[in-house]
Amino acid sequence: MRIRRLLINHPGGRTTDFRLGAAAFDELPSMFKHVVGQPKRAVLVAEAAADPERRQTVRRSLADTGFAVTEAVLDAGELAPTLACAERVFGVMASAQLTADDVLVAFGAADLLSVASFCAHLWQGGASAILLPTTLDAMVTCATSMRPLGTEDEPAALSLTAAPALVVCDLDLVRSEDADPDGIKLGYALMVQSSLAGSRNAWDRLGRSLPLIADAASNALSDELCGAQTARRDILKASSPSARAALGYGRVTARALRACLGDDVPAWRLLAEGMRFESRLATAACGLDVEVVFEQDDRLDALGIEELPFSLEVDDFVEALKAARFARSNRFLLSLPKNPGMVRLTSVEDDLLREHAAAYLASRAELLAEEAAGEDRA
Repeated sequence: MRIRRLLINHPGGRTTDFRLGAAAFDELPSMFKHVVGQPKRAVLVAEAAADPERRQTVRRSLADTGFAVTEAVLDAGELAPTLACAERVFGVMASAQLTADDVLVAFGAADLLSVASFCAHLWQGGASAILLPTTLDAMVTCATSMRPLGTEDEPAALSLTAAPALVVCDLDLVRSEDADPDGIKLGYALMVQSSLAGSRNAWDRLGRSLPLIADAASNALSDELCGAQTARRDILKASSPSARAALGYGRVTARALRACLGDDVPAWRLLAEGMRFESRLATAACGLDVEVVFEQDDRLDALGIEELPFSLEVDDFVEALKAARFARSNRFLLSLPKNPGMVRLTSVEDDLLREHAAAYLASRAELLAEEAAGEDRA
């Protein structure tokens, strides 16, 4: 498969050179040499769990391009989307005497890439970041957004618009037997979210691509990754603040469910449930065609993202929804789809919210009962 290239123009004049393809890391030296005018210093931060051979490939590629490389490998205990992790990276950058003309390179999953985006953006007024994602969810998101960083007192408090200089997605990393299954499922859920928020054409294309996305010999995954970048870029460049919030679709409910159900439920299941609930709410709140709701269910099911059985009280769920929203805004507005390609902040009346919450929770309790009955028969 050839290496594909997409230039993502961000608000404010920054541009991300987005590259993807099988064996993309084989061509890193030719990609690195155009990031800065004169290669001099590079800090490479990587996850200890990341493939050590590919990490060495990255280091050698930087050295072959002319960079003096300072490397820091972060283990699981050090790695989290927090200000403390960013301070660790800032310390490495300071020790390496990194300037605004140098580069910060990150090789790992979404948490590490988010920290790197944050650090590069702030360092010396803005240094160049090169992001090398190892999971599918990071490949979908890292060129256009970061996970907010938490402080000691407030989780997910610090964020900015990601605008790395270069993103290189080696699809071999997500097609191998060692690929992170949760990262793949979250990547799929994010593709569904991005395509529905992006445009009718993107939504229809995803429907056609579903049978081929998991086929290693197909170009469908590459097409959808590029399509997600275009959709996310267009959302972030929208003139309306309401339209720019489209990538919040499903996320308020996902955060509410996290608060209610705990940390054991994978993020991909929570985001999918968020989209399932909010799409049903959108049929009444803003006139979304119910056929789009069924199409979304079919796409998620086809990607192996099944519905989540659980039991919650309506009052607890509604309270968690409001707490999740009010933690980031003074108004209870949800990013709800009116049509594919049109997701807008929408006010939802309490009675309507409770009505749909009750129906949604009843369906999930029914799934839980069916699951328990199946276990009894087994």
